Amino acid sequence: MEALFIVLNHESHLDKLLHELSEQGFTRGTILESQGLAATLAQFSHEFGIGYLRQVMNEGRPYNKTIFFILKDSDIERVKEIAREVTGGLDHENTGLMFTLPVTSVEGLGNVDEEAR
Repeated sequence: MEALFIVLNHESHLDKLLHELSEQGFTRGTILESQGLAATLAQFSHEFGIGYLRQVMNEGRPYNKTIFFILKDSDIERVKEIAREVTGGLDHENTGLMFTLPVTSVEGLGNVDEEAR
């Protein structure tokens, strides 16, 4: 199993991504409000002008949505593919970030083998 994290810089992608994931049976995840470090630092930095860098860094959107899942290894690529399709590709600047981490233990998902989605 792996934990898949998807950080969306454009909240407008969230609804479509959730819809597409749900259509494919991926309904067990968690969504967090998040904020990039650079955007946070810009709020307190007098060197850059308080609002200027904040606007530039995230086009006026200081917050992101972070979605994470605990998935079976066999489901990871499909979820990543859905995220790429919805966002137009995370390799585009300021779109988001996606990464996985190995999960060696998990509790609270019921029968993980059957319900990791």
